[in-house]
Amino acid sequence: MIYSYDETRDSEQLRLLDKAIDDFIGRYKNPPPSTSGCPRQTAFFFPGGMGSQLKRATKKFVDGVATKQTFNYETVWLVPETFLGGARDLEMHRDALGVFRDKGDRIIVADGSVNLAGITPHDGFITWCANNNVDLFVVDWDWRRRLDETVNFFVGKFLPYFQACVLGAGCADPLATFSLVGHSFGGMIVNLILRGNDPRIANVSRAITVGTPFYGYAGQQHRWFEGEPLLNGPLDIFKQDIIKVISSLPAVYTLLFLDEATFNDGTNNSKLTQDPNFPLAGYPSMDKSTAGLRADPYNPQTNGALFRYPAATGFNLYELDYARLQFQQMAAPMAPAQSAKFYNIRGVRTVNDTVGSLTWNWIPPYPPSPIFDGASVPGDDTQPAWTARLATNDPARCIAVTASDIEHVFLMSHPMVLDKIGSILCAPGAAMKPAVTPPPAPEPASQEDVFEFLEWLYEHRRLKKRWPHFGDKALLDSIPPEFRNRLGGIARRIMMDLVRGPTTRGARKPTTGVTAKSKPPRKKAAKKAAARRTRRKPGRK
Repeated sequence: MIYSYDETRDSEQLRLLDKAIDDFIGRYKNPPPSTSGCPRQTAFFFPGGMGSQLKRATKKFVDGVATKQTFNYETVWLVPETFLGGARDLEMHRDALGVFRDKGDRIIVADGSVNLAGITPHDGFITWCANNNVDLFVVDWDWRRRLDETVNFFVGKFLPYFQACVLGAGCADPLATFSLVGHSFGGMIVNLILRGNDPRIANVSRAITVGTPFYGYAGQQHRWFEGEPLLNGPLDIFKQDIIKVISSLPAVYTLLFLDEATFNDGTNNSKLTQDPNFPLAGYPSMDKSTAGLRADPYNPQTNGALFRYPAATGFNLYELDYARLQFQQMAAPMAPAQSAKFYNIRGVRTVNDTVGSLTWNWIPPYPPSPIFDGASVPGDDTQPAWTARLATNDPARCIAVTASDIEHVFLMSHPMVLDKIGSILCAPGAAMKPAVTPPPAPEPASQEDVFEFLEWLYEHRRLKKRWPHFGDKALLDSIPPEFRNRLGGIARRIMMDLVRGPTTRGARKPTTGVTAKSKPPRKKAAKKAAARRTRRKPGRK
């Protein structure tokens, strides 16, 4: 038998999940003691976009081989090399049959959760589950791929494989009753799984989304033109490559603000604009120059020789249309049987600082960015509150968590969010055991600090082979004290800003004379950083 590229990738993804399945079986057989009144149950958790670690095969896939191919892997997301141009290895392309492949035909799979210097996005939820009789399986998924591919893999391949492994180990059926939980982008996967109504998910009792942008958000729109500032490199040396990479990733086309047809739908429109708590003020993507003219991101028009999207960057209008259909599927009302299981939790900061709309200029084929953020609205610093629940869902199953310390990327570790999840997963009145109070989180570093650290990293890129990850001792020993002592805060800010996208923080960049061929500096990093601060101008707002 000859295995195709996508068959091999799925086979490798299952193989790399074996360790996580074995760990699950070990916990399933010997659950930790708990005084919680929550009934024992299985839960599958889908982390948010960019929350799963990605690994790339060290050798390329070979077509036409009659034996199953397996590979060794190296981490490509998220490690120091990612910020040194390594993010360019995330690029995808389509072969002659239309199958999405990875750069250089070196298969990429998801394996584990991102961890920057000990900072993780959902450890609080993992701990809460362990304390409350929830047998949790964290589903590592490739957030670059089409969402339906991830759904089909999970339902059609992973679930029967997982069930067979657990039953084969002499355990009770883990799918007798189970729940689905998804954070942010992961909630879209949960949405689609539930809508599929496959017999293999018939025993889903609850499906919970947390901070999921059902109607899009502002961050993605910028990336088509600005790349990702944290990955663009000093002086934007990787910017055009990063834009090309982003344009090649099919999944992110589903993250744009809602199309006009969805907004104009009578039920959706009334539910969104008349939400008693967090209404959508109007269509969120408008033309910059012509008052009242909508700029539907899923239906880009032309204006003479002017366009909405850039040319020669790999932006794919076919993929945009495919995403539009998937977006409309996710935004449509659910069947009553599925809707009754569907819960949406949204985080709301006490200060309105979340971008809730955009204006958009017409552009020539090779433009500066035409995207401008609108006024701030209630939200979790990334997702506006109006987008983070299915408008047609029962209001009783749409829950808002309001607090001053809400941060989108860390919602799954926020005590109030965990309490709301518990109120859904646990029987009414059941005594829940709260999550262990974590040590105080480091204060997020400033954007200036982050860019200075990334510049230092780039200037010392010749040492990158000694730095496999951000917790590596060789890296920690190399980092000057001014960065080492704030590494936790720098990591926290990086995670927050990567997910938020280049919205109000702008495409801020170091302005020193770093070039692709520059050598590591000989001056002490502290003096150099101080000099940089004196000659930089404030970032664009």
